[in-house]
Formats: sequence, structure tokens, C-alpha cells
Amino acid sequence: MSRLQKKKPQSEKRKRVAETDSGSGAAVKSTVAGKPLQSSPVSKSEKSVAQPGVGNNFFTRTTEFFREVKVELKKVVWPTRKQTTGTTVVVIVFVFIVAVFLGIFDYSLSKLVQVVLT
Repeated sequence: MSRLQKKKPQSEKRKRVAETDSGSGAAVKSTVAGKPLQSSPVSKSEKSVAQPGVGNNFFTRTTEFFREVKVELKKVVWPTRKQTTGTTVVVIVFVFIVAVFLGIFDYSLSKLVQVVLT
């Protein structure tokens, strides 16, 4: 355990386990602070409400998908022009270095093969 993490009491751990088990849809028996706890199974009607887009037509699902994409793209932290330019320059220089290395390696191997075959 990391020294930065605080150790939680056992009762909180039991509560968390009980909360995670209750959403599984099956009847689960667990204890919270020594008391038995039983969750009820989720009915089929509740499952259909919990899953958006099920049973909808293609157009509705597609528009919902693009709406969610738009929301997620607003959360993206885009790089600045300076960062993009710097990264692009680094990639281009690296590609040229690898191309020169592979060219020299290819040339030397072709000369070696010529010497061996002649």
C-alpha cells in the first residue's frame, strides 16, 4: 500500500462491496456492519431503461452516437500550433535518420552479396 493512500476502515470496505454487488442484477447476500443485506434482482423492464438506444431505429441511434461524440470531443485537450509543429519536425527528422541508416545497411549488404557471389 502506498504511503500516500489512507487505510480505510473495514466497515467502509464492506459497504462498497455491498453497493457494487447490488447493481449486478442477481440476488446477493452480504453483510454490512454485521447485518445481513439482500439485494433484489433487477426486472427486465428496469434493464431496458438502463440501456439507452436499445430498440430504437437506426437514425435515432446514429444521431445519439454523434451527439455523444461531440460531447467527448469538447473534453479533448488539443495541442497548440507550436507543439504540433515541434512534434512534426521531430518525426520528419527521425524518418530521415532511419532512412539513411536503412540505405547504408542495404547498400552494404548488397555489396557483401556481390562479393560472395562473384
